[in-house]
Formats: sequence, structure tokens, C-alpha cells
Amino acid sequence: MDAEVFVLWTAPLSAAPGGACAVSRAIVPDQDSDAGPRGAHVHVSGRELSRIEFDNYERGERNVAQVHTHPSANTRMSALDVKWEVVAHPGALSIIVPDYCRGGISSFNGASVYERLAGGRWRLWAAGEMKRRLEVQ
Repeated sequence: MDAEVFVLWTAPLSAAPGGACAVSRAIVPDQDSDAGPRGAHVHVSGRELSRIEFDNYERGERNVAQVHTHPSANTRMSALDVKWEVVAHPGALSIIVPDYCRGGISSFNGASVYERLAGGRWRLWAAGEMKRRLEVQ
């Protein structure tokens, strides 16, 4: 079954907010995905998010990006994506990958990257900005 998937990327607390950082881990939290008349969505419970935050604290890390899939080529951040956001500090990223990530994540083909700004807004990266600012090895 095709379903949305949600992943968190962590980095050391010493990484400068909004600056360069190397991702330490990719965490696939326990999550519930569903598709209904209002579309596909994924939800991570508060209990699971607390577990991850305590683990990050013990490791000296923080969540720096949330990555999730969408069922189609539409990678616009929906109201539900904003409502259930996990990373919300300035400089954090929300990466939305199309077509349930069937094309793989290494190239991020068709993905949209949003950066959290001070004041709580998300800014969509301009075309080409991803190639300049995000390196996947």
C-alpha cells in the first residue's frame, strides 16, 4: 500500500541555527498514515515525539529537518503539514518529496524545501536554491 512517510533528521546541538550542519541520524518515528476524502496524511503522536526529544537530549542533538512524502507531484505545504509540524525553530527545514518518494531521495527530484523563518513563517526555497544549499552524500 502506498502511504505518506515521515522522517526526522537530527544534527548536533553545536550546529549553528540556520547555518551549515551535518545530519547525524534519520529517525523514522512510529506514525499513522491514512488516505481519505480529504487526502493523504501522516501523523506522529505526541508520545512518540516526546520519546524522540528525550533521546535527542541524551545524544546532544536536535531535529533540524522534517522530511515527508506526498502522494502526487504536488509538494506544496498543506495546512495539515503546518498544523502537525515537528521542527519549528528558525533555520529548520521541511522537505516534501513527491510521488511517495518512488524516484528515490538522493536527487530530491521534484521536492520542495521550506525553511522556517523567525516569526513562525515557512519560506519556500527558490528554484536552484536546493542545489546550492543542500548536499546529500
